[in-house]
Amino acid sequence: FTGAPGKLGLIAAAHGGTLFLDEVTEMSPPMQVRLLRVIQEKEVLPLGAPLPLRVEVRFIAASNRDIRDSVAQGRFRRDLYYRLNVVNLHIPPLSERRDDIPLLARHFLERGAPRMGRRAAAFSDDALAPLKAYHYPGNVRELENIVERGVALCQGDTLESAHLPDDLRELSIRTFRRRDDRLPTLAEQEREYILWVLEKSRGNQTQAAQTLGIDRVSLWRKLKRYAQEGENFSPRP
Repeated sequence: FTGAPGKLGLIAAAHGGTLFLDEVTEMSPPMQVRLLRVIQEKEVLPLGAPLPLRVEVRFIAASNRDIRDSVAQGRFRRDLYYRLNVVNLHIPPLSERRDDIPLLARHFLERGAPRMGRRAAAFSDDALAPLKAYHYPGNVRELENIVERGVALCQGDTLESAHLPDDLRELSIRTFRRRDDRLPTLAEQEREYILWVLEKSRGNQTQAAQTLGIDRVSLWRKLKRYAQEGENFSPRP
């Protein structure tokens, strides 16, 4: 196209540095072929250029899918997977590292409030508890979106549970139902969240287990223990 020659593409611009490829499993098959060629040949052919351009780039690729499953299903090239899979770092989902939730939430709050012209500088206990108990099927991005939504609605200095989405407000009410003016333990939060998800699933344990990200047998064992502790329901295997 007009003016294309002389413009650097992303790979050429990253020469001597690092290029981060987010959600690499969503890359189309033709793009996968082109990326494989760049990694193998260490050169690109800019649009309108007569000769290839040598590049030295370190690639970092990320995905929220299991790339091995995508390879097995034929959606991701096996040869490209092995080219990228030199050093593998597995980051557990947010639901498995709940101690990070307050830190990340405060980071998103501190970053979002000035950008939106808000004064919010802290979370109330009633807002922070459901944030810590929620399962986050959308992982860190979902937490970021929840906090940004709260910042947009918050008019004061403190982000309250009323500024959270409806599902989290319901979870907040249930989480603190038995609090008796004390903060719930992590086990109590987990119990209340599991029972809340089961209610939302209308007692469908298979659906609840999928939402929670655990297998059905693990869910049944937890429900059996809750029933033994006096919860008013009878889990079915």
